[in-house]
Amino acid sequence: MIEFIAGPNVEGLAISEAVRAGDFVFLSGLAGFGPDGEIVSGGVAAETDRIMLEVKDILGRAGLRLSDIVKISVYLREAKDAGEFETAYAKYFPQSKPARIVTVAELLYGGLVELEVVAYGAEAGGREEP
Repeated sequence: MIEFIAGPNVEGLAISEAVRAGDFVFLSGLAGFGPDGEIVSGGVAAETDRIMLEVKDILGRAGLRLSDIVKISVYLREAKDAGEFETAYAKYFPQSKPARIVTVAELLYGGLVELEVVAYGAEAGGREEP
């Protein structure tokens, strides 16, 4: 079974916010866009918080939670932002932590961070949040 999950926040791009393939849900790369369609101000931490709000929303529409995330790919514009990112990111995963890679890359749209997420949810509703 393949299900395409799309909401209003795809910034006019030809993508789905997420695709469910069997028990896995793959989220497209997410940048820290605010409701006005602009990257939020405040640096890497603010962008990370905004992205995680989007991740929660998208996973919620798929019947999943943050605790169902199994892998996150992180793209930072600059390596010097790794510490600030780590501090912001860590509060979302106080116990079980997804597998992760952090890469420095040239990012589109002026953002400092972008996340790509893979979640697993054999049972709708996910596991309980810590």
